[in-house]
Amino acid sequence: MLFSQKMRFLAVAAFFSCVAISLANQRESVCCKEVSSSKINVPITGFMVHQARPPCVKAVIFFTSEGAKCSHWRENWVKEKVTELRRLQAVEKNRKMITTTIVPQKTKSASTNL
Repeated sequence: MLFSQKMRFLAVAAFFSCVAISLANQRESVCCKEVSSSKINVPITGFMVHQARPPCVKAVIFFTSEGAKCSHWRENWVKEKVTELRRLQAVEKNRKMITTTIVPQKTKSASTNL
């Protein structure tokens, strides 16, 4: 491989690594300094439980169509919503594991050999 091809490959690999790291850190960048006990009335697309790391407090972060919402982890409605979302995640995970794609293999038939 020529030197310029190696450099191009390394540059492309570095670029994609940076993109992957920034996307992974995007979720981690949410820091709840205060939490709400109010129910969320917009569609929830995901959640994560965030541990307390000052200045961030322990919270359940719900990802909604309006952005991240920090909710108090001890609220009953929060516990129920997390349980519901985890159940849905488990169902989806099982569905993906059961669903398989079968690719038919080409075989030579006796009539094609004539």
